[in-house]
Amino acid sequence: MLLVAAMPRDATTVAVTAALTLVAACVDQPDAVNESRVESAVVGGTAAQTGEWPDAVAVLGTSGTCTGTLIAPDLVLTAGHCAGITPQQVIANTIDYSQDTGVRVHVAKTTAYPNWQAAYDVALLELASPIDSIAPRKVGTRCTFDNFTRDTPVRLVGFGATDMAGQAANTQLKQALTAVTDPECTGGNGCKKAVAPGGEFVAGGSGEADSCFGDSGGPVYLDTPAGAVVVGAVSRGVDGSATPCGGGGIYVRTDKLVDWIESTSGKAIEADPCDTAHSADRAMGDDTAGCSATHGSGLGAIGLALLALRRRRRT
Repeated sequence: MLLVAAMPRDATTVAVTAALTLVAACVDQPDAVNESRVESAVVGGTAAQTGEWPDAVAVLGTSGTCTGTLIAPDLVLTAGHCAGITPQQVIANTIDYSQDTGVRVHVAKTTAYPNWQAAYDVALLELASPIDSIAPRKVGTRCTFDNFTRDTPVRLVGFGATDMAGQAANTQLKQALTAVTDPECTGGNGCKKAVAPGGEFVAGGSGEADSCFGDSGGPVYLDTPAGAVVVGAVSRGVDGSATPCGGGGIYVRTDKLVDWIESTSGKAIEADPCDTAHSADRAMGDDTAGCSATHGSGLGAIGLALLALRRRRRT
């Protein structure tokens, strides 16, 4: 049985996955590279209803698609590896980005987290104009995660592939309820040592709901007394899964990102109101952002090819 390395969950990976499947049928495969895996529409999910998740946006680039979350009127949180698709436009408040619906805004600037390949796999998209008709999603901070434990239910939302092979084309917004399996990403599932424990979490899998190619950068929602808040961004699949999607996903925790988001964008974002001492709370977050990294890194062609096998964006 072919074990698939953790792959990014953007749409670019679908073609790569198909090619690997053909090769695997003919020859034995070496151990898979230990990188992130690309993700598409939510596996095991159902169709989102109109207006249900208006802040979950489709991210369209010159070389693929991803998902993102509107966290300020002119700011979208997505995956760091999605900077590689060269985002051009986002579409908010749509349940099918192939249709002439939703709010379409051009991307003015893409900024990936510094050294996202080893750190937090996130990026910010600054929009050419604000989306004033949609309320930005509140972002989870440290207090949001006080009771974030194994088996905590979370909701995955995205425009990614819906089959475990990651080959079914999809343009519709899907959602699925699943459970957290490792709240601090401390296991050996492909968690990044540089940000562990507590920089990421693992959820889904075991043949149940999971993110997939095209879901990269999309929101993971947690229900709170104040409503659903975004607590994660889709990054990649876990290592060692027998299928590209369906084995579980790794998600970047938002409580480690608030300081970087605000300092990088120069914009204030609305946090989960559980945080009554917002400034003090954020001081406990991550301050190691360093210099911002705009899309178009100096990775070599081989490095980019390996990364494409793990992330969950769609090309």
